[in-house]
Amino acid sequence: MTPILRLFILAVAYLQLGKAKSNDKQPNCQEFSKNVTFKDDQAIGIWHLLHFKTEKSNGSGESHCVEFTKVGEEERKNLEERIGKYIENLKWENLELKMQVPCSTVKSNRTRDYYLEKLEVDGSYRTLQMPAPTAKLDLAGFHRYPMRLKLVEGQYLAMMDCHEKFVFLLGKQPPNGTDLDERIKKMIDAYWPEELN
Repeated sequence: MTPILRLFILAVAYLQLGKAKSNDKQPNCQEFSKNVTFKDDQAIGIWHLLHFKTEKSNGSGESHCVEFTKVGEEERKNLEERIGKYIENLKWENLELKMQVPCSTVKSNRTRDYYLEKLEVDGSYRTLQMPAPTAKLDLAGFHRYPMRLKLVEGQYLAMMDCHEKFVFLLGKQPPNGTDLDERIKKMIDAYWPEELN
């Protein structure tokens, strides 16, 4: 399991959110990205994981955030020269976004970087998780999983980890402990129709 997943899964588990109990309501990558129009630039910036209490009525908890930046030509070239021989089936020219966890505004001794290879369908990516700088480089050190991004109501970023089947709802502002508005509650209900008790 990748470190970004551990971070988000811990946050979600802490808040007692889980996957839907019924298989017919479980999100999947095909449905998630169906009819999506998404441009890479829409993800650029800092996004905060929205937190929910069990009752789904309040935002709460410490802030978790991710930061998306555009991958420049020089960064892409340097990356390919450094690790290209350890990566199979990657179209380097399609490496469009970099995702950092936690975001740069959080003071952390440990961050994780993920590069997103754009796939054919809008909002569809494959992650390239960078191992720790001190790790010995080999094929097994680079984990790659499908991921989907889409904007919801033009102001929230929904991110689906297609490997673990988790959907995360992110906002530009960190949660502030106030009641979630009805639109967000409906979005949460759509992705998590039932909660684990």
